[in-house]
Amino acid sequence: MSDHVSRLTRILEKIVELLRTHGEQHWSEWLARDLELIRMGDAYGIQNLLSAYGGMGSFTDLYLCPENGSQIAESEVRPVNKKLRRLASQAYDLARQIERAA
Repeated sequence: MSDHVSRLTRILEKIVELLRTHGEQHWSEWLARDLELIRMGDAYGIQNLLSAYGGMGSFTDLYLCPENGSQIAESEVRPVNKKLRRLASQAYDLARQIERAA
């Protein structure tokens, strides 16, 4: 497994855990599927991951807060979403690098 792939899988693990912790089922399942495909060396995992970014209703539109049905305390909303955005950005950058190298 290349260094980029290893880093990407670790980041996706963190994102999936964060999403599950706060009750976000749709995106945690989507990214968990992509994570497993990537671990198996299936390029579709990278393609499907990248398809989650951009467009209306995409992963990048996700905002964890009680008003959106997330299981999160109001005091955690800002720091958790900041962490999610940072991890999501890292995952995207790595996935693009992997895609370009393929």
